[in-house]
Amino acid sequence: MPQTTTQPHPLAEYADRIDVKADYTTRQLAALLELSLSSVTMMARYGWLPGSRIRPHARGGRQYTWTGKQLLRLAGRSLKVQYDHERYAPSTLYRVGCRCPVCTAAHSTESQQRRRALAEEAFPEAKRTRLLELVADSTPVKDAAQKVGVSSHQVFGRAVWDADFAEALDEAGWALCVLGQTSPACGTAAAYRGNDSKTSPRPPCRGTWCREHRRESSRQERSA
Repeated sequence: MPQTTTQPHPLAEYADRIDVKADYTTRQLAALLELSLSSVTMMARYGWLPGSRIRPHARGGRQYTWTGKQLLRLAGRSLKVQYDHERYAPSTLYRVGCRCPVCTAAHSTESQQRRRALAEEAFPEAKRTRLLELVADSTPVKDAAQKVGVSSHQVFGRAVWDADFAEALDEAGWALCVLGQTSPACGTAAAYRGNDSKTSPRPPCRGTWCREHRRESSRQERSA
C-alpha cells in the first residue's frame, strides 16, 4: 500500500527564481527544478502541476506550458504525495521527500550524471588532448590548464573519476620531473618541496612520482 504524506510543493524552494512575467515550457521547468525532462512530464501528467496549457510543439507533438503566476501559486501550496514506486520515478519521489535506498540511489546517480555532463561541457576532449600535449612538453599543469581555458581544479577533479584521463595525465606528467625518473630522490617530500637555498637551488617537482607521493602523504594525514 503506497504511503501518503503531505509535503511542501517541489517548486517552493525555487519560488525566488520564478519570473512572474514569463511562460515556462516543460524543459524550462525541468531546468528550474534540476530534474530530468521525463520527471517533470510525469509530474504534470499526474496532477502535481495543474493549470498547464498544452500547446503544439514547433517540431511536432505537444508540450505543457505554465505562466510564472501559476507556478508561484503552486509553490505556495502543499502537495499530497503517494510514495508509489510502481507509478512514479525514483528520482521524482526523492525530490518530494522519499529517502528509501532506491530513491536515494536514483538521485545520487542523476546528480552525478548532471555534474559530469557539465564537466564534459566545460572541459571537452579537445581541451583535454591539448592539455596533455602541453604537459608532455614540460608545461606545468597549472600553466597548461590556463592555456586551454580551464582551472587546475577542473583538471585534477576530472582525474578523480575519469580513470583513462588520470592515466594519460600521469604519463604526460613524467615530463615535469625535475630530478629525473631514476633519481633516488624522485618521489620524496624533499623533491616535491624543492630547495630555495643559494648553494643548490632546485624548483619544486610536480612530476608524476612526486605528485603521487604527495597524494599518498595527504591520505595518510587525513586518516591520522
